[in-house]
Amino acid sequence: MATEELVTEQFQFLGIDIQKEVLTKCVSLCEEYNVDAETFIEQWMAFSLTHLNGCPPTLENLKLLEKKEFSKATSRPNALANDAASTGSSLTVYGAQVSTQPDNEVLSDYMTTTPKRVKIETEVVTTQELQPATYSPVVGNSAKYASRANPGTVVHSFGEDKILQALAKANGPNDILDLCITQVPNEDGDMYTKAMFGFELLHEKASTFDNHIQYVSQCILKKAGLTETTSTEVLVAGRIECDADARLNSKSVILQGTWEASLSQAVTVDMDSLKQYSLFPGQVVVMRGLNPRGDKFIPKDVYCDAAQPIPNPKADMMNTLKGPLSMLVVAGPYTTSDNMSYEPLKDFITYVGNQKPHVVIMTGPFMDCDHIKVKDNTMAETYKSFFDKLMDSLGELNTTSPYTKIYIVSSSKDVFHVNMFPTDSAVLEGMGGDKLARLANHVVMQRTYYPLWPPSPGLCLDAALWAAHAQLPCTPHVLVLPSNFRYFIKDVNGCVVVNPEHLTKGTGGGTFSRILITDSGDIPKKIAAQIVRI
Repeated sequence: MATEELVTEQFQFLGIDIQKEVLTKCVSLCEEYNVDAETFIEQWMAFSLTHLNGCPPTLENLKLLEKKEFSKATSRPNALANDAASTGSSLTVYGAQVSTQPDNEVLSDYMTTTPKRVKIETEVVTTQELQPATYSPVVGNSAKYASRANPGTVVHSFGEDKILQALAKANGPNDILDLCITQVPNEDGDMYTKAMFGFELLHEKASTFDNHIQYVSQCILKKAGLTETTSTEVLVAGRIECDADARLNSKSVILQGTWEASLSQAVTVDMDSLKQYSLFPGQVVVMRGLNPRGDKFIPKDVYCDAAQPIPNPKADMMNTLKGPLSMLVVAGPYTTSDNMSYEPLKDFITYVGNQKPHVVIMTGPFMDCDHIKVKDNTMAETYKSFFDKLMDSLGELNTTSPYTKIYIVSSSKDVFHVNMFPTDSAVLEGMGGDKLARLANHVVMQRTYYPLWPPSPGLCLDAALWAAHAQLPCTPHVLVLPSNFRYFIKDVNGCVVVNPEHLTKGTGGGTFSRILITDSGDIPKKIAAQIVRI
C-alpha cells in the first residue's frame, strides 16, 4: 500500500521535490487504482517523458495522467501489469527526448573532456532488442554464456574485511554523494590536443621522445641520488631498444642516447655482469658502468625508478570525500565472440541498476574490430549508429540508478573510433617474482600510461598525443589497467592497481571489478576491491 512517506522517498530518489497537495493526490491515485508507490512513480516518469517533456508532477499533470493512463486500466484491469511487464523496471523506452544538465548527468560523452549538456534521443529501444540490423540470419544467444557456472560469485578480494562487507551492499537513497569528478588536464592545461594523424614530421617525433628521455632520466637521477662519476665508471641515460626483430633478450639490448649527450647514438649493452634486471623496449634507464673500448657498455647497476610519491590522503582525496565511494570498473568486449546480442552488457546494466554505485568506468572495445560479425560485413547499419544504441541502452539507468555517474573510455580496437593512442596495453618482459605487480609498477615508475617503444603491432601511436596526454601527473591512489592478463588487484608501492580483465571471454562470461573507497579513520587500508563474475 502506498503512503506519503513511500511516495516522497521514490520522488526524492529521482531528485524530484513535490508539494503537499500533489503528494496527497499521488497517494489517492495509488489507492484508487491499487498500485504501489514504485510502480506509480515509474508510470509517472514514462508518462512525463513521453507527453510532458519531463515536467515535474502538478495537480493538472496528474489529472492528465489519470485520464490517459489509469482510466484505461479500469476498463482492462491487466493493462497496467502487462505494460509494466513489457517495459521492465525502466519505463523510459518510449519515443522520448531526455535533456539533462551537467550536475545531474548520468552518461558522460564518449571521450569526454569537460561536462556537457547531454541529449539522448531514443526510439523504442530496450536491452532485450540490443543487436544491430543485419543482412544475414540473426544468431541466437550464446548457449555457453547462458550455461556459465556461478554467475555473481566473488573470485578475488583485496582489502580489510570490514570494508569488504560494505562493498557487497547496494547503495540506498541515503548513500548519495556530492561528487566533483573532473578530467585531469596535461601540463599545458589542455584536455585534448588536435594532431595531424599520419602526418608527423620525423624530426618533431624524434624531439618528442628525446625530451622524454631527458626528463625521466633526470627524475631517476634525482630519486636515486646519483650525481658523481669516477674515472672508471660513468653514468649514462637513454632508452632501451632491441637490435633484432624479435623479443628483447640479454643479447639484444641496445641503449639509445639523447641528441644532447651522444648525438642520439646507440651502444650495445652487455648484461652478463648484472645479477637481476627487468627491461623492456622503450624503457628510460640510467646505467652506472664502463665502456672500455667504446663499442659496448658494461653496466654495474641499472636505475629506472622515476615514480612520484603517493599524495597524502588527508590532504588530497580524503579531504573532499564525504562518505564511502563505490565504483564499478568493467572492460570490453561486451558481447560474446559468436554473436552481437550483448547479453553480458544487459546483465551488467541490470547489476548496476541493483547496486546503484556512485561511479561506473566502462572501457572499450564496445564493438571489437576483430569480432566475427564485424569482419563478415553483414551489418545493415553504421558502426556509429549501433554504438549510439549501446549508449541508449545505458539510458535506462537514469531511472533505476539516477545518481550513478558513468564514464566511457575509448579503445583503439573500437571499429567506429579512430584507432589512435591513447589506450592502455602492455606486453612486457620480466624476471622472477610477482610478474603482474612488476609490469604495473613499470607504468608508475616510467610516469606514462604506455612506456613501450616501439608500440605493439597494430597500435597507431601518435607521438604528439602521447607526449601531451599519456603522461602520469602523479602516482594515483587507484590505477585501472585492463589487459588480457588474468584479473588481479595489487598494492604496488601504495598504488592499488586493478585489472578487471574482460566482461566476456570468447563465447563465455568474464569478470568485472567493484571498488569501495572509504574515509573511515579506524581502518588502515581505505581502499577495498573485488573481482566478480558476470
